Amino acid sequence: MLAIYSYKIDLPPAIVPCPSLTFTLTSSRNLRYPILMAQNYDNMGKNLWTDHALDLSRFVLDADDVEILENLDTEQQTIIARQTDITKRIRVNNQEAILHVELQLRDSTDTPMWARNAQYQGSLVGRYQMPVYSNVIYFHPRAGRNDPGGYTYTWNDYEHTNRYKVIRLIEIDGQSVLEMQAPGLLPLTPLMKPPPEIDTEGWVQSCIDATLGTVIDQRTQADLLYALSLFGSIVNDPQLFKRLIPETLMQESKFYQLQMEEAARETTIENTLALLADQFHAETVSALTPALRSINDLQKLKQLLLAAARVQNIEAFVQKLGES
Repeated sequence: MLAIYSYKIDLPPAIVPCPSLTFTLTSSRNLRYPILMAQNYDNMGKNLWTDHALDLSRFVLDADDVEILENLDTEQQTIIARQTDITKRIRVNNQEAILHVELQLRDSTDTPMWARNAQYQGSLVGRYQMPVYSNVIYFHPRAGRNDPGGYTYTWNDYEHTNRYKVIRLIEIDGQSVLEMQAPGLLPLTPLMKPPPEIDTEGWVQSCIDATLGTVIDQRTQADLLYALSLFGSIVNDPQLFKRLIPETLMQESKFYQLQMEEAARETTIENTLALLADQFHAETVSALTPALRSINDLQKLKQLLLAAARVQNIEAFVQKLGES
């Protein structure tokens, strides 16, 4: 749930009609399980692959003899127009290859997954000239049911086949994954198939207990629990995780802290724009919005919020914005 509270900015009486302005802030201090766009789930999945690449690579390849040689994710952005999610150079069973993984919350709508995958695989094979093991992981239980896992065509002497592995989490035996002792997989277990004798809350509790019982440092444990609550909320009530996971432990997560910072950043931007809109022409303020949103430094944004309350003309704020 959102925590709403206020803070004051004291201003000289000569600058504004009233001696102080009060702004209402929406904080993420109690925003433990926000409603996020698909991109946020995608980003969390990528963070998991950064921190637990070996666990997840072994899972999708269904092999133990796996070594991560190089992270190619950033490099891939310059190869094809649409960035692949996970791209790594690996060694599996003494053979070098490229591991490619796409993370899908729901079905691909604009372009069929088989067509997207053909583009990705073609680019990867052409650049690295080695085997490419491509995978698509579907998070939502209803996603991926109609994904054919590739396509093929033949005509006269022409033939082409493209295959990739379709992994629908709802079809994975969750209990087996809990028993694998692979921490990087634990955040995905609430989306997997539970044992038939366990109800929803019982299964979520089992996933949390397995994470709490894993021998890892507290910060990593908190990160895994935060990711577990985020992914689990795709199909479960977020309040269930709020009730079952200790608040104090959740606050140790770097993802929790980043969410707090992002919420503070967004709130500061919105308050700045509201102040400017109250004083100046709406079209002028709208033109400044992209530049304001491009600033990631929270302290600079706070300074601009103060400036928005003090400036007597839009040109003065534009100057401040240019200095940021």
